[in-house]
Amino acid sequence: MEEKSDLNLSQILFKPQPNYIETSLISNSGAAIPDIVLKPYSGSGFHANWYRPLNRYMWSWMGGNPLDIEEALSNIACSEEKRSRENMFDTVSLYGPGNWIYEFASIAQKRILMAKKAIEDNKFELASHQYRMASRYFAIAAYPNLKGDVLAAESSMYGRKAYREIFVNSKKCGYYSEEEFTVRGKKVIGYLHSPDNKDLHPCVVMLGAYDQTATDFFRIFNDELRPLGIAAFVVDMPGLGNSANLILDENYSEIAENAILHLKEKVKFIDSTKIGLFGLHLSAAAAVRLAVLRTDLVNGLVVLDPTVHNIFTNVNYLSGAPLCLRSSIANRLNADASNWDTLMPQLQILSLKQQGLLSSSGKCPVNCCVAVSSSDKPLVEDAHAVADAFKNNEFVDFKEFSSDLSFSRASALVGKFFKEQFT
Repeated sequence: MEEKSDLNLSQILFKPQPNYIETSLISNSGAAIPDIVLKPYSGSGFHANWYRPLNRYMWSWMGGNPLDIEEALSNIACSEEKRSRENMFDTVSLYGPGNWIYEFASIAQKRILMAKKAIEDNKFELASHQYRMASRYFAIAAYPNLKGDVLAAESSMYGRKAYREIFVNSKKCGYYSEEEFTVRGKKVIGYLHSPDNKDLHPCVVMLGAYDQTATDFFRIFNDELRPLGIAAFVVDMPGLGNSANLILDENYSEIAENAILHLKEKVKFIDSTKIGLFGLHLSAAAAVRLAVLRTDLVNGLVVLDPTVHNIFTNVNYLSGAPLCLRSSIANRLNADASNWDTLMPQLQILSLKQQGLLSSSGKCPVNCCVAVSSSDKPLVEDAHAVADAFKNNEFVDFKEFSSDLSFSRASALVGKFFKEQFT
């Protein structure tokens, strides 16, 4: 989508919009609402009467204000406007009050105005903070970032613009650039964060899973890696964000491989001998896949709740998947979740076990740290399968924490692990 020339969004956000298709109907043309009965889903932010997961703690930890978030959710839940799915609060059909994208984009716009006022008052660090909050709300508005969701794509675009302004207005956040590289001849953009662009720095390539976008990793860089002199290159998975023009298929680690090759060949202040990987959920599978296939490129690996096999092959697990998760997976495959029973067998090709890349021999020489926050047997089995494939592995148990709290715990783990790897 072509980016607008400025961040004064009032006229855009509050003007009447064409009758775009509502998010829950994208890649879900006729799907009924499945019962949420399995623990890994009921404990991962999904709730009855909501299409999207509600990850309040994670949103706040990433930069949102809990009062802003509750205001938006209250407006959504109390809306009397027509909904695409009557028993799901966040499916108000038309763009306006009560619509998920409208409500979160509206509070983002308030933060944009506060940022501009701070700039007028020469309070640039405050402006940077307000832009960070705006970026967070635009990211929530755009979730689950489905291809074909026009209004969500527009919110995501404004979120990226606000994200850039974080670094423009702050002297504390380090260097930031958007790096373009190609995958299968198609343009992809990654977000490069570095303490500066003068000294040589190790780098962690972070892969945004389908419940995260590239702007969700700011605190891992700013709080954990930047103080250690480590850079972060954040890349969206195929079919998501700045990688939306790619289709998810069995070669889904290719995007990480090309990202690393770009850093090695084009970015002079990145130490090409010290590059690590971080992934979570499905993006963890991409990180593991690359570490196994290209040990020459990867110097360390951290994964959180890696989904490498069971989520692609376990029929009971897939049958209980919430509607939002179904649409997210189907969307990346250019498929429709209303054909879920037909689609499930097609997912098996994504399994690293089915691809013959995981074994219990522990032969992969890359140092690996596996963290797991779920007590669900299929997910724990996947985590152990990953650990067993690496000669030098560390297994960290976050089960006592909720899934959104585990992300903040993983942030500290990333810093600790790569500090040891790169020194």
